[in-house]
Amino acid sequence: MNRLRNATMALLLTSLGFGVSSCDKAQQAVDAAREKFRGADPSAPVSPGGELDPDLASQVDSGAEGVRFRRDLPFPTDISVRVIERATYHDSRVMSTSALGNQNAPISGKFERIFSLKRGGSQLNVEIEKAGRVIEEEAAKEAAKDPAKNKVAAVVDAASEKNDEDKRLEGASIDFLYTNQGWRQPKGKGAADFSKMVWAKKLEPQLPSLMAHDGVMPRTQWFSSSRRWSGGDKFEITGEALSMLFPGKYEGKVLLTYEVSEALDGHPCGRFSVTGDISGESAGIDGVLNTQEVSIRSGKVWCSLLYPLVLREEFETVRTTVSSGDGAKTRIQGGLDMVTSRQWKQ
Repeated sequence: MNRLRNATMALLLTSLGFGVSSCDKAQQAVDAAREKFRGADPSAPVSPGGELDPDLASQVDSGAEGVRFRRDLPFPTDISVRVIERATYHDSRVMSTSALGNQNAPISGKFERIFSLKRGGSQLNVEIEKAGRVIEEEAAKEAAKDPAKNKVAAVVDAASEKNDEDKRLEGASIDFLYTNQGWRQPKGKGAADFSKMVWAKKLEPQLPSLMAHDGVMPRTQWFSSSRRWSGGDKFEITGEALSMLFPGKYEGKVLLTYEVSEALDGHPCGRFSVTGDISGESAGIDGVLNTQEVSIRSGKVWCSLLYPLVLREEFETVRTTVSSGDGAKTRIQGGLDMVTSRQWKQ
């Protein structure tokens, strides 16, 4: 049973990356549930806005015809990024199948993962600070009154989270070194803990994509350095260009509409609205690879005006995510709101 729970929690947290289906009835149910969850959340990642850092503002290329996304500045190699991923499920279901049996249960509420990447030239450190369900005060009170009302408890209850792989990795970190074979753990310094060994093995092949996605390397696809942007300008991305926004391998079509220039923690960004549908596979910071379908009903992204990196993402989606491993197959289907914030420092 613990193994089945572990697979389910891992998929819930990996879903912080992406995934979705576009059934009309599912979307209607999601819309109704989502309205109940709207409102201010003081524990969510810091919101955009505020003043620009004067040193960074002086490097923005803006003119009467709009702003330009620069590609001529050398990308820093000494960077630290703290990533906060927050997922809120609406009218979703989690279905698991294994030799131990089948499980089918509703899932709702918030899940969070906080991790950091610190790069110093050819050295990289990855650390998971926190991962799991966000236990809110009101929900905790209700569960204490009547635990039977928490229908998700059989699959991902808070008491079992300490047994999950992600929870065991809280506070764990791994060092990597860039070699002629790519990013590898330094010889003689491999993880002694079994959970960390498994994590490092899963993570190694995914590092180039994850490093670009989370800002310690430049994104491989980016905006033309010659085009200037003003409010209402549109840009459709397909094929390889999807890696501008999404890690891994995806196909589909996404429409970006430029809205405004805006500061994010002092960093100058161009803000786009996002809609579209994609499908493919990608991995999160846990290294687990998932097959996904994503319907982005609405969203926004904040793209740096100085470097090829995305500092914030907000998406309202309806999704399907499938993962297999440890003898279990798990599927999550329904609504998911995503907020990803990257605190990028050089």
